Amino acid sequence: MKRGRMSTGSIDRFALELLSQALDMPSDQREDWVRNKCAGDAALEKRVLGLLATERAHPGALKTGGARHDAVEPEAPERVGAYRIIETIGQGGMGAVYKGERASGNFDHTVAIKIIRPGVLSEALIERFERERQILAALNHPNIARLYDGGEMEDGSPYMIMEYVDGEPVLSWAERTGASIRERLDLFQSLCGAVQFAHQNLIIHRDITPSNVLVNKDGLVKLIDFGISKSPDQTAPARFTAPGSKTAMSYTPGYAAPERSRGAVANTLSDVYSLGKLLSDLLKSGETRPELMAIIKCATANEPEDRYASVDALNEDVTNFRTGKPVSAFSDSGAYRFRKFVGRHKITVASIAAVIIGLSATLAATVVQYNRAEAALAVANDRFTQARELSRTLVFDIYDETQKISGSLEARKALAGVVRDYVSGLELDETAPEDVLVEVGIITSRLADLYGGVGIANLGENEQSMALFLDAQKTLNDALARNPADKTAIAELLMVERMLTMQNYYHKNDLTAAHAANDRALALAERGLALGPDGERPILKHFWSIRTDELQLLDAEKRTEEALGKVRQWRTELTPEMAERLGGSAEMEAYFASQEAMLLIDDNRGEEAMEPLTTAITLRSQQLSEAPENYYYKVQLMVAQGEMATALRLAGDIAASRDAAIEAVKLAREIMAENTEDAGGPEGLSAMLQKLATAEFNSDNFPAAKVAIEEAATLLEKLVEQFPTDPFYQVRLLNVLSQSVEFDTEDAGKSWSCGLIRNAGLYFDVQATLDNPEAGWEEDQIRPLLDVSCET
Repeated sequence: MKRGRMSTGSIDRFALELLSQALDMPSDQREDWVRNKCAGDAALEKRVLGLLATERAHPGALKTGGARHDAVEPEAPERVGAYRIIETIGQGGMGAVYKGERASGNFDHTVAIKIIRPGVLSEALIERFERERQILAALNHPNIARLYDGGEMEDGSPYMIMEYVDGEPVLSWAERTGASIRERLDLFQSLCGAVQFAHQNLIIHRDITPSNVLVNKDGLVKLIDFGISKSPDQTAPARFTAPGSKTAMSYTPGYAAPERSRGAVANTLSDVYSLGKLLSDLLKSGETRPELMAIIKCATANEPEDRYASVDALNEDVTNFRTGKPVSAFSDSGAYRFRKFVGRHKITVASIAAVIIGLSATLAATVVQYNRAEAALAVANDRFTQARELSRTLVFDIYDETQKISGSLEARKALAGVVRDYVSGLELDETAPEDVLVEVGIITSRLADLYGGVGIANLGENEQSMALFLDAQKTLNDALARNPADKTAIAELLMVERMLTMQNYYHKNDLTAAHAANDRALALAERGLALGPDGERPILKHFWSIRTDELQLLDAEKRTEEALGKVRQWRTELTPEMAERLGGSAEMEAYFASQEAMLLIDDNRGEEAMEPLTTAITLRSQQLSEAPENYYYKVQLMVAQGEMATALRLAGDIAASRDAAIEAVKLAREIMAENTEDAGGPEGLSAMLQKLATAEFNSDNFPAAKVAIEEAATLLEKLVEQFPTDPFYQVRLLNVLSQSVEFDTEDAGKSWSCGLIRNAGLYFDVQATLDNPEAGWEEDQIRPLLDVSCET
């Protein structure tokens, strides 16, 4: 229908609405877009193009927290609320932004004050302004422009008082300063942190563009203009209706995800797309590494399901690129991961490569020769000795050292094939000497660690791991039957028995078998120590570790006071003399301190637990500072931080509890990112997310608590799907689902938690597992889940 003649006020209103959408488009597309939207209305087109011309000269006049000058300065009020107006820092037809300072004079506080003229704007844009005010009030992050106050002037003009950001758009800043790639990526990752924070608070920005990302005078990035953001109570996006045109979404073409142009409602993946486009522009004049291009391609995929699953995932891949770790968007091949590992650990892997070359060529021949007729025995023995030397280098020097390094799981897996062939060949010979049996036992134990060792990165194949540990146990017992005083065999069998203790406890839920393995280990350690001080250190270390294993079993049996008595006694026995025999006692001191704290926490004595936890965290932090890539130290520090979160909560310090939980989650994410095939990574992260969820729930931040629980459930669902016959992961998932029921207090029908329970049913039979007490769950840990009724 043909439009009638509009008044000057109507033209201004429509022009400003068009401008609000055209502002941040690529400059070479803006004018064509405006002409298309104006649909032949010459007066409207002229007005919008004129506003665009002004905007080119003085960009971003009315962005949240912005500081720009426009061509015409309106009459400024003397004061707004408690603030005195100092100067106009930006203005346009919609209103103005002023610089103000607190009028009370009792402290200095400079702010930006944004005032909208209701007589000029349409009802839709006023609603957008008021929505922006509500959204900003919920966001408190160093990289998001903060809202301090808001209200209405006497004439009804809405206003808000915001953080004063004296800065410029990120692309302009990068070009003007000649920022390095490192500086650009620093800013981008800070921006990702801000967007992820908004997502955790259930806010989708929906308009992440260069003009909405400012860099202040200190080089700090600030995300602004949440005017078209989507908050949890909004089911439909804000819309703009131009005169005589169809209804159109409010977003910025060029940075908006493709599905937005098809009318789809924005979600977190829409922001991921916009971040990818921004990263592309930020790096356009510099870095073109294939891995960065792969990151951008993944973030800006046309279909949402092909993008990164979250802003965190995008940010994590950027971190991987910067630290030389595998970039998930680039390749998932073993060769690529091994190549990245080589790049990070050139000295270690240079040795590994040499050994692989030697072993792969030598072992195949020497094992065959070793089993040949007596006539060739001398030659075979000579070459077999060479092969054994190579194997010792591989397993006892390189493999053991590599195992300690975060991110080495792929390399260990690559070596496992060579090791397995060697072991299989030796096991064919029943007459192999005792020292060869010891080596076979050691190598079999290392393979068991790879498949499902407790406390190290592993593939999560626990049944295979248990079978290999039992094989190693038999082989080492056979070796000790031939030479009962072999301390190397004793030390290795102690490790095997300890792993069987933990496997039976964690994965079989068989405390009887776990105690039996623990008792065998203790008796063997005492027997080994009785052989004299020469070479006692490995056995002595295992002796102390066997005690830590016993404490875990006593804790599982709720024998708290007995366990507390033992751990406190044993801590006093870690004397300087014992430390010298152990070659240092920091490891045991840290572990016993953590265990004492856990026992106290299980007894709801959080305040008492804080002293040993502080000791443990201090010692673990020192260890990690000396060996920053040590997987075990990272895991133990993560666990201690998680327990500190619980102790602080029990002691009543909810804010500090949340801080400790955030640190634990951060460490868990690092651990998981460094070993993508490690089943312990997602399991550990899920546990720390539960700690964070509890802290958020007790902080009355229910949305954040739910986000953490949902991520924990998703991680465990993947593990249950990957290992469908392993009850350990099923029970862990039951625990998360139970926590969701406990937190679902706002809805009597438990619709949110029941949704998670029904989704978990896609991966295993939740009800059947609940009905089976032999599955391994403890009733007090999943009581809420037992009491809820969810209709399917």
